[in-house]
Amino acid sequence: MPHSVAVLLLLFFVLSSCGKLVKVSPNHPSDTDNLRIRVNATKGNQGLLDYTGDVYVHLGVITSKSEHELDWRYVKFTWGSRDSAALATPVGKNNWEYSIPNIREFFGVPRDEKIYQLAVLFRSGACIDVYCKVLRNLDDSDILIPIDSQPSTD
Repeated sequence: MPHSVAVLLLLFFVLSSCGKLVKVSPNHPSDTDNLRIRVNATKGNQGLLDYTGDVYVHLGVITSKSEHELDWRYVKFTWGSRDSAALATPVGKNNWEYSIPNIREFFGVPRDEKIYQLAVLFRSGACIDVYCKVLRNLDDSDILIPIDSQPSTD
C-alpha cells in the first residue's frame, strides 16, 4: 500500500509540473469567437525552446468536409512564408501568442460546414525550403484546438 501512495504522489507531481503547451482564451471557443492562442515552448516537443527569432503560425481548420481527422482545410499562410499577418507576438521567454478574430470569418468557412478543430503550428521564420523549427505536441503531432461549431440559423 505505501508503494502505491508513493507512485500516485510521484505521478501527481509529474503531471502538475508539466503544465500546458497551449492555452486558449476563451477556454471553450465557438466558431464565431475571437480566439487568443498562447504557446509555451518549454512544453510539447520543445521545437522552439530558447528560439529568439521571429515566430509565425501555420493555421487551418478540421471541418465536417475534411476527408480525415488531420485534413487541414482553409489553410492560412504558405508554409515557410514570412507574411506579417502570420507573425506571432512574443510574450516572455519561450512563449508566443496569436489572435484570431471570429474564427469562421477568418478562415472563410461557409455556414453549412461545421468546424471541429483549429489546427495550428508555431514555427521559426528561418526556414530552409520546408525545414523549420516547429513547436508541436510532445508526440510531434499537430496542435489541435476543439471548436464548438454553432448550428446555422439560416
